[in-house]
Amino acid sequence: MRIRVGVVGCGQWGQNYLRVLTELDDTELVAACDLREPARVRVAARYPGVRVVATADELLSDSALDAVVVATEARSHFPVVAAALRAGKHVLCEKPLTVQVSEAAELALLADACDRRLMVGHIFRYNAGVNALKAAIQAPDFGAICYLCLVRTNLGPIRADVNAAWDLAPHDVSIVLHLLQTMPTHVSARGFSYLKAHREDVAFITLELPAGIAAHLRVSWLDPRKVREVTVVGRQKMAVLDDVQTVEGLRIYDKGVLQEPSYASFGEFQHVVRTGEVRIPPVKGDEPLREQVRHFALAVIEGRRPLSDGWDGVRVVAIMDAIQRSLQADGARVTPELPASLPHEPLA
Repeated sequence: MRIRVGVVGCGQWGQNYLRVLTELDDTELVAACDLREPARVRVAARYPGVRVVATADELLSDSALDAVVVATEARSHFPVVAAALRAGKHVLCEKPLTVQVSEAAELALLADACDRRLMVGHIFRYNAGVNALKAAIQAPDFGAICYLCLVRTNLGPIRADVNAAWDLAPHDVSIVLHLLQTMPTHVSARGFSYLKAHREDVAFITLELPAGIAAHLRVSWLDPRKVREVTVVGRQKMAVLDDVQTVEGLRIYDKGVLQEPSYASFGEFQHVVRTGEVRIPPVKGDEPLREQVRHFALAVIEGRRPLSDGWDGVRVVAIMDAIQRSLQADGARVTPELPASLPHEPLA
């Protein structure tokens, strides 16, 4: 079985969805829409036979369409996704699901009521390196996790609809939820605007998690280097994932700090650094976007809930909302507020 899919928004990321949908066995690209005429002309030339229209309403009127991918600007997600669900379509929506917690929860509830699959494009849930990292830090010999550090920087692209935090941090927030399977209790964030007033180009974010774990995020679209790095420090071992590296991107360090008796003073301990071998496990996997779209297609075909479903999107939006409130309060410590409608299910 193949699902018939349309794409709403054919910009930079939308073009990637168009390509992947034509490559997979489980999907058939049948329609695309974009408000911009040059984008429509480009899609029509590259994908002959695909119906190309100007508005989402035109696309959604096709009764033969099974699902849609929404790859428009973040602030337009809510009305487009809601219209698609009401039209009986399954939806894969780019991150973040919305920029308001109440709207994200409304979409998740609507998807459940319509019995449609709603999936959010938290692409790092389908990244082979991130999943290998998750397996490594869950191993008993890794030890209890102390803290994480996640860096996501580059020079551009500069967004006009949201700040750098809303553009970049949802990826790392999703990674933290995926790795630790727990919500932060508090967040704090400082941001700085250099290109346009009141729109942060760089942000420094701290998530406080249960068991004393901290996750520090640095995001910027005004940086000379493209960095996609996750560091996890455990009591027994440490791990670094460099997602920019296509080879040997994950390294597990057998390093830590021991407490040994100090014979200079009875009953006291001295800290001794322990350094062991570095292990580079093989990481095998397909392109993350292909894995994500394949997962969505199978969820539709088999009628099961996607890993990054609408409620997962709600959690990420709730954390991003707390980050935004902290940015506006000059770094104040803020508690993420989850809607009462959120199902009490364990995080995947």
